[in-house]
Amino acid sequence: MKSIEPPEFKKFIHNVRNPLNSIALHAELGNMLIEDHASPEQIKNAFMVILQQCKCCEQVLTDMRKKTSEDNPDF
Repeated sequence: MKSIEPPEFKKFIHNVRNPLNSIALHAELGNMLIEDHASPEQIKNAFMVILQQCKCCEQVLTDMRKKTSEDNPDF
């Protein structure tokens, strides 16, 4: 059965899903580090990755918005 999603949309979903998975994993890691009384540096690193991945998501969404606006000026 052929998917009705255009390949570009599938790529967009993939490009957002990857950083979201990383965000979820590092949030869990950060929580575990806090519970285990890890060093502040270890905790900081886990949350820095979350912030970096949020920026990646923002860039993917911005790029998609630009692409959508170019393809459909009324959007």
